[in-house]
Amino acid sequence: MEEVEVVVAHRERATLRVGDVFVKVDADPDRSAREVEAMRLAPVPTAPVLWHTPPVLALGRLPADLVERNLEVARPALRPHDPVFAHGDLQTMHVFVDGDTVTGVLDWSEAGPGDGAYDLAVLTLGHEDRLADVVSGYGGGVDVDVVTGWWSARSLLAARWLLEHGFDPDSPGCEFDVLRARM
Repeated sequence: MEEVEVVVAHRERATLRVGDVFVKVDADPDRSAREVEAMRLAPVPTAPVLWHTPPVLALGRLPADLVERNLEVARPALRPHDPVFAHGDLQTMHVFVDGDTVTGVLDWSEAGPGDGAYDLAVLTLGHEDRLADVVSGYGGGVDVDVVTGWWSARSLLAARWLLEHGFDPDSPGCEFDVLRARM
């Protein structure tokens, strides 16, 4: 059984923690609403809002060691590189194949100068077992540490946007699974 931990408690608010969930009760219901809005606007990842019914706010979190480890894994992707023409969002659903032959690629809205390894990372995100096949088909010269670095970087950066737009990054094979696999 998990314990309830009192993180902070004073006359204005109390924050309790049970496992990975934080529950804040604020004497000023407008202050909790402002906090939710500030988290929505923050230019950095924030804890997901599990629910908010003023004056109560419940937040979840990713374990700090998971984030730290994935920041370490992401470092190779954040290296200087010569830009190449890149698709920018090369997901499997954007690639049409007939047998082993690619017959078309769609959704070029993110195309432009970029890192070719990022395209390979997006294509194989959540499909780690297919990375060797993709690298082999690519013809060599692929630094696998850079591709896996992009898996971590993209997953860390995309989680908040996905949550805000109704997607679940904790679904099987999605961003949180990718982050956990790097542990």
